[in-house]
Amino acid sequence: MKPNILVIGDLILDHYIWGKCERISPEAPVQVIEVAKETLNLGGACNVANNLIALDCNVFICGMAGADKAGEDLKNKLESLHINTQGIHYSKNRPTTQKSRIIASHQQVVRVDREDKSPIDKEAEQFILESAKKLIKHSKIHCIVLSDYQKGVLSQNLTQSLIQLACDSKLKILVDPKGKDYSKYQGATLLTPNKKEATEATGIQIKDDSSLLLALQKLKEICHLEYSLITLSEDGIGILRNGLHKIPTIAKEVFDVTGAGDTVIAALAFMLAQEEDILSSLHFANAAAAVVVGKVGSATANKQEILNYLRDNHLLDSLSKEIPKILNTSIIDSKFLPHLQRISQKQKPRNLHSKFIKPDDFALFLDFLQTLKSQDFKTIFTNGCFDILHFGHISYLNKARELGDLLIVGLNSDSSIKRLKGNERPINSQEDRAALLCALECVDFVIIFDEDTPLNLISQIKPDILVKGADYANKKIAGSDLVKEVRLIEFVEGKSTSATIKKIKKE
Repeated sequence: MKPNILVIGDLILDHYIWGKCERISPEAPVQVIEVAKETLNLGGACNVANNLIALDCNVFICGMAGADKAGEDLKNKLESLHINTQGIHYSKNRPTTQKSRIIASHQQVVRVDREDKSPIDKEAEQFILESAKKLIKHSKIHCIVLSDYQKGVLSQNLTQSLIQLACDSKLKILVDPKGKDYSKYQGATLLTPNKKEATEATGIQIKDDSSLLLALQKLKEICHLEYSLITLSEDGIGILRNGLHKIPTIAKEVFDVTGAGDTVIAALAFMLAQEEDILSSLHFANAAAAVVVGKVGSATANKQEILNYLRDNHLLDSLSKEIPKILNTSIIDSKFLPHLQRISQKQKPRNLHSKFIKPDDFALFLDFLQTLKSQDFKTIFTNGCFDILHFGHISYLNKARELGDLLIVGLNSDSSIKRLKGNERPINSQEDRAALLCALECVDFVIIFDEDTPLNLISQIKPDILVKGADYANKKIAGSDLVKEVRLIEFVEGKSTSATIKKIKKE
């Protein structure tokens, strides 16, 4: 079943201005940013809706936007994801909430907020409430999510009216709360405060399991919740269930926690909308959060990524037997079917030379790549020396290939490696290194570049995803401003070319 989920709350447009800084203004001691591009992302309740779309839900959204250019951009962005926007009220008296971030040399220089945080007027409240009633009646809503960012939409009166509406309609209503006074959330199915938010709301300093249990009990008492839970960041999720029950975190690679809370509440709504039990739903949401914190930037997790994560961490038993039906997939098929299909079709191994793109063929390759992109192929790019190929390389490249449909590897030339690592490297020539990479099934194409960084190559290929090793966390990554997404992948501990060379020399 494809659940119908209604999201109500503060609609935010995240505006990014990307550029570079090479001089100081003569007018004042401030940086001068030369703008390269501008991008728009969904924030607030809109990001919850985006996460639900990634989980293959039918999504409806209610809230407030300004009758301005930002409001139009927000509407277009939502509708491009097939999110129903009929419940958005457009005001001539207040702007669309927009956060503009200026990024120079991969660092945020300043943020400019355009917003009015005062409570919305009675007309807007009534519009949102009536829109919710119509959607529940005519669109067969299965679950409601309230996303409160304290921008004025979810007032005490409107929040309580929406919770009462959900109760009358026998619908679960999940709330991402804000502020210190949680009385307006009374009667909700559950809230998703983090440890800091729960401490502010209950007045209980959460420092161990005993204080966590007290905070969970007080939250339940204050808000009359069906389920009382607190998200604990790296410690997982705590829930009041015959005492304290903790679901430990399973994230091994944490690169960015941006938007993880939106992912958790979206995943819970997805599961509870299909009448899954709360513990199964929490394990699923925990895995969804683990997937998104392994990505850079505000991100989403789809069903297959979550399923793969649970399988790889041996946690499928934490979910109910109904999960394959709910996810509309087979756990066995998701792992083995592609390989079985190749065997059944008696496909021959690819000629490794067809994977190597020579300089004379590069222009033709770019044309070919453009054709694939027009067919919605998701392209991944990574680069490196790959000298003395080892298990760490193979694991890294396989993980990179799983992120999309096509993996292109930029390979440092011999002269490039000598400049980077000294005259004793590389051990293997660029021709040999390219041939070994081409022999790997996970690698689709190999291109040798002679510069110190693959920036020029990335600018021409324009991949969807740029992949680097986890050691690049918080470092400048060449080409990161030219791609839609940057992903960092953890290396296999103890596996490196340098360690292999030292071992050989020692022996």
